[in-house]
Amino acid sequence: MQQNIEFERCIDFLVRMIDKYGAEVLRELEEEKQNKEEKGAAVF
Repeated sequence: MQQNIEFERCIDFLVRMIDKYGAEVLRELEEEKQNKEEKGAAVF
């Protein structure tokens, strides 16, 4: 029972963090991907 409560608290925390920061993290990942692609294209 205690493990289940702790697990649910952990999941609730993760959901709040994803809601709060998810869009920002995705935007940063996309920017990094584009930067790598641009650097790769410049080499050729």
